[in-house]
Amino acid sequence: MAISYMILAAQFSRFVKAPIVMNVEKDYFNWNVSYPAIILCPVNKIQDEALSSIVNETLDQTGLNVESYLRTIVSMSLDTLQLLQIPNQEILSLIDPGEYPSISLKLFKKFDESILSTVTKWPIPVEDTMTEIGMCHFINSNVASLDNPSKWYDTTSKYSKTNIELSYHDRDFFVQVVNYADEYKIYTTSPDDVIMSEASSLKFELEGFLSFGVQITSTRASNELRNVPLHLRKCRFTDEPHSNRYAVYSYNRCIIECRIKMITRLCGCVPHFYKKIENERICSLPELRCIVLYKREITTLTASNETLQRFNDYTDLPRTSRDCGCLGDCEADVYQQDPASLLPQESLNRLRISVTSFPKVRFMREIMFSTYDIILRSGGIVNLCIGTSFISIMELMLTAIRLPIYEIANIAQACRNAKTADAQKVNNKKLK
Repeated sequence: MAISYMILAAQFSRFVKAPIVMNVEKDYFNWNVSYPAIILCPVNKIQDEALSSIVNETLDQTGLNVESYLRTIVSMSLDTLQLLQIPNQEILSLIDPGEYPSISLKLFKKFDESILSTVTKWPIPVEDTMTEIGMCHFINSNVASLDNPSKWYDTTSKYSKTNIELSYHDRDFFVQVVNYADEYKIYTTSPDDVIMSEASSLKFELEGFLSFGVQITSTRASNELRNVPLHLRKCRFTDEPHSNRYAVYSYNRCIIECRIKMITRLCGCVPHFYKKIENERICSLPELRCIVLYKREITTLTASNETLQRFNDYTDLPRTSRDCGCLGDCEADVYQQDPASLLPQESLNRLRISVTSFPKVRFMREIMFSTYDIILRSGGIVNLCIGTSFISIMELMLTAIRLPIYEIANIAQACRNAKTADAQKVNNKKLK
């Protein structure tokens, strides 16, 4: 019995701690991989014509020049808060902080789709998107539209898989962008993900032909994994959001959500480069100084002892990023940029991104121990150690329970019969 108990306990512990196994698949002819989402973030984000129009209109109406104010709004991001310039109160009062996101979108450079092409002439989606590093253009993204300030509160805006999928026969596919901007940063990520301020980037600041490739590592999950509780599988699917702010899930979005909650707790407002939800308000420019003060703690998600001493309740004040409780992605594509090559050419600004080599292996999350497996294995262990089966044990338990119940029922019946007999004797004596 002791041996049986030890083996059963070990099986159950494995079921609770690690029911999932990562298998390697090599049938690369039978699967597709996602071409990465390309994020282009110009250093100068402002469209001069739109800026001049608003500045001149405001100048005619109020006699105040808001150009510096507008440039500050558009340029603000988690990376540029240290460059914050605050106008005087008279100018500051002209724009409500709630309008900061829409102003950033309105003044953002428009993307000319004629500069974008693919080797196969396939259509590819482009979206204006608000990120931690300000407004950027997302190419080949499934979720970028959810971060467009004009669609933040559009209930009809939902996740839509529109990204380009590549088979082994499309391994020579590439995307090319010509004359996007004089100076800009390039990021790559999964089509179902967003970028964070600490993401690595490649800066294009010289005239010429810049090209680089990406290596793809894919992880997929079996359909049965969805039926496993979160605390056992320890990962989330894209369609399992963790907050009301985002309709989709990714590890990066969870970290951003934790960051927003920390900012709200420390400063009482949300910066305009994040989406606000009910019971939240957008920070004015002067209030952004609070974020500058706590920037290191916010970016590292590590509240210092001095900060914690200012609060009686530590809710939304993580000591480490683990306190955010963010689970990994059940399905994910990781893109590793290869070294870029630049061919200098005058009056030419061309970017080309390709897949270095089609991945010939991928990882698959599968269930190793299900509830059904535990029942079967436990039955085998009991049969091996005790020489009987679960059914026999259940029969023995039923018999052990049934016999006392049967005896108790007989005793109760005998008591009732005795009482009936005594009552009849008493009645007979009275009749005599």
